[in-house]
Amino acid sequence: MKRYITILLALILFSCDTFFHEDDNPYLRVDKQQEKIDLINGIYSRLVRVHDDQYFSVLCRSDDINDYYSSSYEIDYPSITGNIYVNLYSAIININNLLLVLSERDDKALLGELYFLRAYSYFKLARLFGTPPLIEDIMVNYNVEKPSYKDVYGFIEKDMLKAIELLPETYTDARIPGETPHKGTAKALLAEIYLAMAGYPVMDESKYAEAARLSGEVIQQADFYNFALQNDFAALWNENNKHDKENIFGLFFSSGSENNWNKIGNLRLNVRSVPITLPQWYIYNSFNLNSIYHPEMKFYDAFPNNYRKYNSYITGEYKHITYDFQDTVVSSLQFVPFNPLLDPNTFIYWANSLKWAGDYLKYTNTQYDIKPATTLYLLRYAQTLLTYAEAKVRSGNLDQSAFDMVNKIRRRANHLDLDSPSKYDLPANLTTDQFIDSVVWERAWELSCEPDGRWFDIIRLNLKDKLAGYRYPKDKPTIIPDIYLTKDWYFYQIPQEDRWANPNFE
Repeated sequence: MKRYITILLALILFSCDTFFHEDDNPYLRVDKQQEKIDLINGIYSRLVRVHDDQYFSVLCRSDDINDYYSSSYEIDYPSITGNIYVNLYSAIININNLLLVLSERDDKALLGELYFLRAYSYFKLARLFGTPPLIEDIMVNYNVEKPSYKDVYGFIEKDMLKAIELLPETYTDARIPGETPHKGTAKALLAEIYLAMAGYPVMDESKYAEAARLSGEVIQQADFYNFALQNDFAALWNENNKHDKENIFGLFFSSGSENNWNKIGNLRLNVRSVPITLPQWYIYNSFNLNSIYHPEMKFYDAFPNNYRKYNSYITGEYKHITYDFQDTVVSSLQFVPFNPLLDPNTFIYWANSLKWAGDYLKYTNTQYDIKPATTLYLLRYAQTLLTYAEAKVRSGNLDQSAFDMVNKIRRRANHLDLDSPSKYDLPANLTTDQFIDSVVWERAWELSCEPDGRWFDIIRLNLKDKLAGYRYPKDKPTIIPDIYLTKDWYFYQIPQEDRWANPNFE
């Protein structure tokens, strides 16, 4: 039996890095149970490497985020997608190895965690590569059949149902309370999987009802599962709220170690050369945050101008304004909002996502690197509320509960009490189509610049033909050569080495 070249490389690259514990990993000196735990922790390290500072490059065909540099700099998509592919299969191969040595009698909860992680890994592969190889043992021949979309999602569903069966009941019983999965975590993620299955490319609309049922169960038992909306949207991105209740599934970091920084939203604080004799206002204005990822112009302008927007993006800059009077000159700093249409260059350079900025700065030469310890949300409770609302309506049940879920998100976006009616609530007389349109855009704004957000909604809703209408003429969409994409455009080709090894994947 032979292994795929790329998947074999993934196995070779496996390490037992742990991102849940900062202490040294005494892998060779611990008992058998601790070895299992160390190996499972090493699987999370692979998910960290998937979500690195280049991750958003594979999502930049979306309308919410753009690097704006692809026209002038060649982006190495085979390398970037290969990194994602190798690390996810590294996780899967090691999960498959552990599944061979763990038993339901002795390791029920650990087995549940492994099935959950394999389901998530394949869910990510499915949404990026469409029909990746389905590997459920450690030996695979070159002639494994290429699965259909339905096959892939059926495999994912089966693993997640097994995870729900085996995982602990709630967060207090989880292996690491507040961090590792339990039944509520798995139900919430399966609701997302069903929402995806109901749309493109599987198109099984019966799954809308299942998505509504499961997300509804999570919402009804939110206190039991320790899930809740954070009252303050800005607090989600604060390092001090590492274990806030809004996190359903995420990756955890610490700014105390260079290996444990959250690198997905890598921002840089540029420091211009400032003569020491210049006034304080000039020095203040010489510090600017920027990164390679920015919101697209029309998406930014359409984004409601509210508290959520101010805490999702840098929305303007302070400029020195001089006022000349008859007897004196008055200088002041004035905040000037970005205007993408009037000044696109300034917007493209300085309008960045703030979600992963964190508070930790490390000085390097003439720049400060921001190395945040913020939790990287892969699924949060706000998304579950919106999934419930959309799935409920698409399955033919537009009722007050669907309105309530969306209205909570809209109230928080405007920094209001979550449970008190407000002028920002959706009108009660919306038609079904109007409600669906509203909740889809609410998801776009709420989950913008997040690793499992807007782009995957564009896929499941099959919006590629509408993307041009979501952009201004000045927006420059990221163009990826067709050789890197599958025939249906949404998905990346699996690495060339695997396609050479198995003609079924050509």
